Amino acid sequence: MFSIVNLKTKEMNTEQRIRLNMLLTVRNCVKQNEAVAKSIPKFMENYVVLQNTTNEIQEIGKLQGLDKTGVASDKNKLKAKLIAVAAKNSRKISALAKFINSDKLLNEVKYNEAQLERFPETILLEKAMAIYSSGEDNMSSLTEYGISPETQKSFLDIINSLNSALKSPRSTITERKKLTERLVVLFETADDALEMMDYAIGIVRDEQIDFATSYKASRKLVDTNGGTVSLKATASDIASGVPLPGAIFTFTSDGNTTGIAGNGKIVKKTAVKGSFQVRKMQAGNYRVLVQKPGYKEKELSVRISDGERSDLKVALEK
Repeated sequence: MFSIVNLKTKEMNTEQRIRLNMLLTVRNCVKQNEAVAKSIPKFMENYVVLQNTTNEIQEIGKLQGLDKTGVASDKNKLKAKLIAVAAKNSRKISALAKFINSDKLLNEVKYNEAQLERFPETILLEKAMAIYSSGEDNMSSLTEYGISPETQKSFLDIINSLNSALKSPRSTITERKKLTERLVVLFETADDALEMMDYAIGIVRDEQIDFATSYKASRKLVDTNGGTVSLKATASDIASGVPLPGAIFTFTSDGNTTGIAGNGKIVKKTAVKGSFQVRKMQAGNYRVLVQKPGYKEKELSVRISDGERSDLKVALEK
């Protein structure tokens, strides 16, 4: 039985693309202020980690986005070639079936180009194999019709080539899955390096005001589709540190803040990796109630500032 493989693979998601843009902006900022950056304790050693990580993220992004049209083009050429040969042999064997009054043989092989083109690849391969097998079974009678061992071998080669083209992406999908998993690790590494750089900047914030301001601006997560990312929240188990999906965060505005919906309240739930983000959230102070079945409720507060992303990390206790 022949099978089709889905060529679609998961690529860098929207949040990751936004984060990569931020990493590139930070990198450019540091390059432009390298002399000052080198004077800050612990800054450059973490920047080197960030730089290497960013380079690898970019390379993975390129690999994930490799043009697949070449693979599709080769497959389509093989499919078209197979349809042409299968239809040609079908006509010849159908003529034999009609001449010997074999309805069974006729029903097995009678397909025209239009019918073959409408079949999915799996069915097309099955129909082509049926035509090929009928040719093998009736070889002695088909020689004068132009079907020979040589033409049969050529026919089978095309069938096998298309089948291989449909199966080969499996290894590619496996590799792309590994790249997707690697991205998660790389972004976590980048976040750790950035956190250390943020603390290091604090050492010279009052003395190197221009660089500190420029660095702070570069750390903004900007959605290229418009707007900034206002908040990223993460929930984890306090004992194990494992991310917690399904944790419900209820944000209640404090003062005149109206939130997204205009009613002063925002409710969000963490996804599979224990986090979520809010792209548009009005500046102000918010009271936050975090709940998850099997865990104690937790209340805290968070400040949202215009043009900056706030990070809210909550550890829940069972």
